[in-house]
Amino acid sequence: MVKFKSKEEALLKLVNLIEVNPMDEIVILAISENGIYYAQELSKRLAIYEADFMFSEEIVAPHNKECVLGTITETNDFVFIDELIDSFEISRDFLYSEAKRVYEEKIISYMYKYRQGDQIIDLENKRVLLVDEGATTGLTLEACIKSCINSKVKQIDVVIPIVPKSLASQVRKVADNCYFVYEVENFVETNFYFEDRKEKYEL
Repeated sequence: MVKFKSKEEALLKLVNLIEVNPMDEIVILAISENGIYYAQELSKRLAIYEADFMFSEEIVAPHNKECVLGTITETNDFVFIDELIDSFEISRDFLYSEAKRVYEEKIISYMYKYRQGDQIIDLENKRVLLVDEGATTGLTLEACIKSCINSKVKQIDVVIPIVPKSLASQVRKVADNCYFVYEVENFVETNFYFEDRKEKYEL
């Protein structure tokens, strides 16, 4: 059974995987709260001085808040799960209006809370490392990759200790480099693969 003893072990294994060219302009972006620790520590250990958080929020079904239909990022890029939307016969008008509401009510509040309302740092022509602790569906990751592409980044690298094997193969099609410690065939959920108690880290 693949497991990390701690987040520190996962971090060290990532550090040993990542290749950094001192000539590259690199930005590290945490894409979730659980990715903050890794982004902060990688920034220190790899001497990468530009780091930030790419905010995103889920868009859920109108009558079932447990059913996620998509994700929107702070750059107003979104990804929807078309199969669910079609099966529930949810209108595109609802989705776009809900995306706008989520952006205005949640993402803008994050920007003011953590950046005094400032936009994300400039990503154009930068090598961007998207960092998280794990990924199950890959929906947030996909939306953040889309934001990076639309922000005209030079290179997209994905840095995650553990992912489902099926997702890893999908991400490799759109990312320039993928740094995964483990790719798991029958993935459960991220917490399952860490022996230590899970914690969240403040920005």
